[in-house]
Amino acid sequence: MATSSLDSAVTISALTSNYPIDKNSANGELLSPLDFDFDNLTSLKDIEDAYNKLCIEEKRIDERLDWSVANRHQLEARLAQVSKLLPSLQVVYNDACQLQNTIASTQQLATAVSARVRKLDTAKQSVVEVQRRVADLLDLEGCAGGVATALVSEDYETAAAHIHRFLAMDETLLLHSAAANSTGSGSIETWFEKLREAETQLSALIERRFDEAVTSQDSASVDRFFKLFPLLNRKQQGLLKFSAFLCEKIQETGEAVLTRCRSCSSNNKRAHVMWADAATELFETVARIIEVRQPIIETYYGPGQLAVVVQELVRETDRQAGRLIAEMRAHRRLDALTTAVSESLSNNGPMYNTSSSGGPGGSGDSYSSAPALLDPRSLDTLLGELTLLNARADLFLRFMKRRVAADLEASIVDPDDLNRQLTDVERKMNRCQVACDMAAVLGQYTILEQYYLNQSFAKALSMDTTITASSDSSSVGDAGDQNCAPVSSIVDDAFFIIKKSVRRAIASSSPDGVCAVLNHAVTLLETQLAAGFQHTLRRGFPAQGYYDIAQAYSAIQSSLQTGKLQGSSADSEQLRQTFLTALNSAETSQRHVGSLESALQEAVSSNMTSLSSNSTDKIQSCFGDLRNCGVRLQAVTELGLNQLRATAVKPRVKSWMAAFTGASYDITEEEFSGYEAHDPFSSTLIMNVDGLVRSFQPLLTPANHAALTSLLVHEVATHMEAAISKITYNRLGGLLVDREVRAVVGYLSQVAQWSVREQLARITQMATLLNLDHLHEVEEYSSSHSWRLTPAEMRKTLALRADFKYDDIKRLKL
Repeated sequence: MATSSLDSAVTISALTSNYPIDKNSANGELLSPLDFDFDNLTSLKDIEDAYNKLCIEEKRIDERLDWSVANRHQLEARLAQVSKLLPSLQVVYNDACQLQNTIASTQQLATAVSARVRKLDTAKQSVVEVQRRVADLLDLEGCAGGVATALVSEDYETAAAHIHRFLAMDETLLLHSAAANSTGSGSIETWFEKLREAETQLSALIERRFDEAVTSQDSASVDRFFKLFPLLNRKQQGLLKFSAFLCEKIQETGEAVLTRCRSCSSNNKRAHVMWADAATELFETVARIIEVRQPIIETYYGPGQLAVVVQELVRETDRQAGRLIAEMRAHRRLDALTTAVSESLSNNGPMYNTSSSGGPGGSGDSYSSAPALLDPRSLDTLLGELTLLNARADLFLRFMKRRVAADLEASIVDPDDLNRQLTDVERKMNRCQVACDMAAVLGQYTILEQYYLNQSFAKALSMDTTITASSDSSSVGDAGDQNCAPVSSIVDDAFFIIKKSVRRAIASSSPDGVCAVLNHAVTLLETQLAAGFQHTLRRGFPAQGYYDIAQAYSAIQSSLQTGKLQGSSADSEQLRQTFLTALNSAETSQRHVGSLESALQEAVSSNMTSLSSNSTDKIQSCFGDLRNCGVRLQAVTELGLNQLRATAVKPRVKSWMAAFTGASYDITEEEFSGYEAHDPFSSTLIMNVDGLVRSFQPLLTPANHAALTSLLVHEVATHMEAAISKITYNRLGGLLVDREVRAVVGYLSQVAQWSVREQLARITQMATLLNLDHLHEVEEYSSSHSWRLTPAEMRKTLALRADFKYDDIKRLKL
């Protein structure tokens, strides 16, 4: 029977395995005429549908028969292979049946064994339970006798251990066990009654002895009895009483430091920071208490209990620190100073009056500010003390958060519960009275720091003078030359003041304080320095004798409006000095902004190591504003350089180019020989450019001098390119202009920066095109060189050669 079924299955599989199944038939099965209900074929449409389906089925059967006939040999070979496998399959089938029987018997045996194991396990659990109850009964008897003996000998540790063992027992279960066995039930109840009385007696005794130890300041006894509360299942009470004892220590420290501050003499070398020192001592006392007592709490009360003690200690610290801060406010007159300074800041106008001054560093500067309430230098010590006080408070709060967080992490396994607890601790610490008091102090510090910045700036502006900033010379000139450019003294003073104030704010460890001071410093840089320099530079650089028509008209109009003629050489020299000083000061300030940012970033990284991502983003945003101030100063410097270019560079370059445009380059052999002996243009231009570059070298900072040199080279290249395009050349003229351009470009390349090298390449390529012997050479050059000129510009340049035909130029493939 099995062989027949297997043989049939193999035969069907062999016959149909490679036959293509029709996709339109359901599940690849063939339709049968028996699927139709012929009795229901009553309409012509139903009959036609049935007929069409039968036709399709007939076609499919024909295709299957054709395929079977075509693959007859393959099917026969398959059947032969299957017939060879039949004996082996029979053996496999017999083995499978035998394996099935073996597995079934094994399963029955395993079921029986597991049932017996379960019975044994149940019996074992019962035995263990009985043993535990017997042990509890024995321990109960021992505890009842041992507690009385330990109390008589004042061995409170042993007594507490017996009570702890008693409290761990299941009283109801033991009484039930004793009731089941009628003998001994009365004695068990007696033992329980004695142990409950002993528990009450021992609890009262430990509390009384703990209070006596606190009164006598016996720390060893306090620790001894504190360890016994958990054994009596009174952890919460023990933690609260221990916290009260520790709070008394904090009160003593608070009274001591407050008394010391009240009696401190002004001659004491630490008098200027005595309140910060007092708060530091208070915070260190609390931190030392936590550090010393935390191991005892964790050992005898378990992880997760430190938060209770910390909460009580922080409350007492709030009270003591609040008293200190209140005394400090009164002693330092902080509230009165803040009120007066706030009124001064709100009433003060801008320190720099742009309507009548030329900007920092120049003559004619006038500064207006309300009369100072006090010398800003007198605020130095107070500001330093306030930042030190805030830094110590921040350090204390971060220490407490870390200790509580570590304790919670050791006791809570669930991440969600842990995060919830940590968030709650963070919220409570941020809202404690110490944090609130320091936020108020920080707000007053910010106001005083802004006043300090304003008054220091005003004083620096009123004392502004022109100084020389010595530095190495630029690449132009002799190697031994020195650059002594005039710079306003306000630059060094301003950045020294700002750096000092911001670093002091960083020392406070407050991100909000740092942002407030840094933002105010940026405002001062923009309104006092950048705006002043910009105002001076906008008046222009008076370069007499080199005005073009528009500039001359502008100068005349300015003279008529001010009612003062600006024609004297002394006035012009003074204005030039003012302009150059402002230009150098703007460029120096721009560099100082970068140095200031680097120094402050380093200070933040080293002093504020525990910033949150939100605080870091706020501080970095303020540093972004500082960088933007550097961009503003760079724009002011570029404004000054463009003014210098318009008045001192461009008119001169135009006059120098007159010699080039006035000469003829459609020359003969004799004229060419004469020009070789006496260069008509390049030597004079090089001499003029070199003289102008050297004349500004001692007057500008190296960066400004390099920028002005680049502008000069760019202007020369631009005008020379325009001049070359206005002249007609013959072959010798092209050769001559090529020599002159190469001489000029060779010199300019030495003094130019990479930004103008492309402009020099353009005029070099124009001279090359004008120096060609034949037009076909252009294609050779264009294939082997990187041209800065467009094809249209190349054709336009070639058209300047009188001996090149226009039609030939148009046919060139460029």
